[in-house]
Amino acid sequence: MADPELVRPRVHEAVSRHRRSDRGGAVPTLEALCRAVCEDLGVIAATVSLLPGVGAHPVCAASSSTARKLDEAQFSVGEGPARAAFDARRPVLVPDLERTGSLRWPGWAPAALTEGVVGVYSFPLHVGATIFGVLTLYAGADTAPLGQDEVLTGLVFAEVATEVLLDSTLPEAAAGGQLEPDLGATLDTHAYVYQAQGMVMVELGVSLAEALALMRAHAWATGRDLTSLAGEIVAGRFMPPRDTR
Repeated sequence: MADPELVRPRVHEAVSRHRRSDRGGAVPTLEALCRAVCEDLGVIAATVSLLPGVGAHPVCAASSSTARKLDEAQFSVGEGPARAAFDARRPVLVPDLERTGSLRWPGWAPAALTEGVVGVYSFPLHVGATIFGVLTLYAGADTAPLGQDEVLTGLVFAEVATEVLLDSTLPEAAAGGQLEPDLGATLDTHAYVYQAQGMVMVELGVSLAEALALMRAHAWATGRDLTSLAGEIVAGRFMPPRDTR
């Protein structure tokens, strides 16, 4: 089995190689990390997501637009490997998505399979017992199943992603714990969902959990993403019906 201390320099070098010199900050670095892990492990997509609370799943960085779409779909349907890894507090390794993932995540797996994903590997980002995000890798048909050494490499990439996020506090705002603007914008986008969830709860007289379930059901039935639907609700242009059948 590979030595993590020998893998780490290679990971840092790969991230540096993929980073654009004209873009600074945590998000561009994490985007470079996503591209680097794709090249290193031969996966077709990678994402870093922040999961600050129940129902939340902002995509912080992605290797491509397809990768972002795959991760956003997990947020929209409320299931998938990233949330599973976050809840289980350990890596979730599913090399055969069609065989096992379709039963585990019936709302998300079919869409991922349509995009050419055959396996998924999610690694929690954590400091001690505190987990705040997930690195998810999407394997394609030409991706060999990840063995022990590859999983260890994935864990090192997750550690580096954690370090990037921990270093993303602005110096002048460190005392207040404010996030770098790009990271704050990522979370602000999904604040619409929480606001819309509360509006649906009040308007329809349902619980907060039921409000989110109604929003997700309508988004799924109409082929929309949850964030844009929430924006329509907050703007007063739409309210999901109580019965979405």
